[in-house]
Amino acid sequence: MVQNAIKTWEMELSHKTRIQDFKAINPENFRFLVNGRKGLSGEETLKLGSYNALLQSSLPEELQCYKVDKETFETSHEVFHTAFPRGFAWEVLRAYTRLPEIVFKFRHWGYMEGPYKGRAPTGEMVEFTGLCVMKVRVHALILWV
Repeated sequence: MVQNAIKTWEMELSHKTRIQDFKAINPENFRFLVNGRKGLSGEETLKLGSYNALLQSSLPEELQCYKVDKETFETSHEVFHTAFPRGFAWEVLRAYTRLPEIVFKFRHWGYMEGPYKGRAPTGEMVEFTGLCVMKVRVHALILWV
């Protein structure tokens, strides 16, 4: 259930252009919070795109390898599809609780087989893990990463 809900949401965020067409969330009640940043509405999240929404950072700019405010939906997808031509996979490693509030650990990973912003490909696996709290209400999905 957890993996399907998140994968559906991520697929919609990456491929749909109108928030009204989303099935995984209720756009009116959706809030997305990540890394201590302000919550985004469904429309704001869609405008940023999946990579930009997930990679928001509170780090000082000089420590950020990826700068969300310098990328658009289109350029973010180009950057990641170029650097990870076989994909940047996402999976649920473990769910700790059940509905209506689901806490789970996830992993994002891929092989850097293409260039990244002027850096040569290394072929190495890039991986990060995180925890997420997903609150599910009737007709609503709220994610905290």
